[in-house]
Amino acid sequence: MRRDEAFVARALVQFLGGPSSASASDGEDPPDLYLTLAASRIGVEVTRLSQFTFEPDGTLGNRATQDFFGLRLLDDLNTKIGPSLPDDISLLVGLWVPVSNAARFRKSLTDWVAEVAAAPEKGAQYEREIEGSKTNISVIPERPTGKKIAGFVVNTHSSADIVLNARLILADRIRTKSKICATLPKPIWLAVLNDYWLADADSYAAACRQLKIDRCFERVFLVSDNGAVNELTIEA
Repeated sequence: MRRDEAFVARALVQFLGGPSSASASDGEDPPDLYLTLAASRIGVEVTRLSQFTFEPDGTLGNRATQDFFGLRLLDDLNTKIGPSLPDDISLLVGLWVPVSNAARFRKSLTDWVAEVAAAPEKGAQYEREIEGSKTNISVIPERPTGKKIAGFVVNTHSSADIVLNARLILADRIRTKSKICATLPKPIWLAVLNDYWLADADSYAAACRQLKIDRCFERVFLVSDNGAVNELTIEA
């Protein structure tokens, strides 16, 4: 099992009463794993819930992929340029994603950050548009963590409607996994690992009340990053 699958397996075993009541083993992919309860063996398919973006052409994109570009770029800036900053200075860099040309954006931003880092003025704030995307840099006192260049990423294609996002994510994962698992022997369950940190169990419960979808799964479980498990009730 992958690390996330093993995490889900442990969480489900605990939810079902612990090792004295249930056990988990590798699946054939699909399903990702099997749960054994008394004399019953249940296939479990595992998937992640990641927030969508709403693209200009009407399609849905993957926010995690777009945000990861910005987060990785911030880490690279800290590694390459951070050591050149004075001991009492840090930079706070804001990035708005997605960007139109990743390579040109990376080069232009790196050059600009290096320029600011060469002569930083504490308290200064700068803003610039690069490849059509807003960026800003603030010169701040050194952070308690010691990180010299930190920042934040804003996704301009994301929605602030948490329940809408949760409903779209769930519907996509259930439809996709149902196609993959439709011919598997029953019973088959779906475990969804929540990567959308703004949505909690109550958010997904509200989303389920707005959701009606055919599926091959007898039961659907939400697994949070702390290992908590909630069963989701979805109308067929």
